[in-house]
Amino acid sequence: MNLDQFDSFVEDLLGEKLPRPIIIIGASKIDDLLYLILSKFLIEPIIASDEDLIRGDNPLSTFSSRIKVCYRLGIIDQSLLKILNQIRKIRNECAHSVEFDIGKSPVKDHLRNLRILLTPRNSFELTKKRYFNNEFVKDFHELQCILVTICVILEAIYDKISKTNGFSETLKISTR
Repeated sequence: MNLDQFDSFVEDLLGEKLPRPIIIIGASKIDDLLYLILSKFLIEPIIASDEDLIRGDNPLSTFSSRIKVCYRLGIIDQSLLKILNQIRKIRNECAHSVEFDIGKSPVKDHLRNLRILLTPRNSFELTKKRYFNNEFVKDFHELQCILVTICVILEAIYDKISKTNGFSETLKISTR
């Protein structure tokens, strides 16, 4: 994604004034970025019409499975794994709770955990400076900054990842 597209996404996210749509939009973007990272990394199917592991009703098509496999493939570290799982939990609360409130448990607890994991990072401070002029007006602005920061991190990972060609030693064995 180019910078203009990313800034457009951020403007849309910052234009939301309620926590529920902020979480849904942010988590959806994060899920899309995980999809892009995996699709860039994984070997293409032999036949394009073959099942795609990361789309539809397939093993790596859920937010949870994409998070886990990115960690298990060594694409993300344990701290980002924890951050993404906190976002997933908040998103699930948002989707399944009629009385969703970021100020009440368990969402409040998940947000506290996110703060602990993410706010000390340089990327959080840079995001806060760029999009929030280093200040927050309301609590959900911090939530917006957290979501944007995670997207920035995943965008950077996407830019650095390269397609795997498989493992030459095991591929040699598989042809025997």
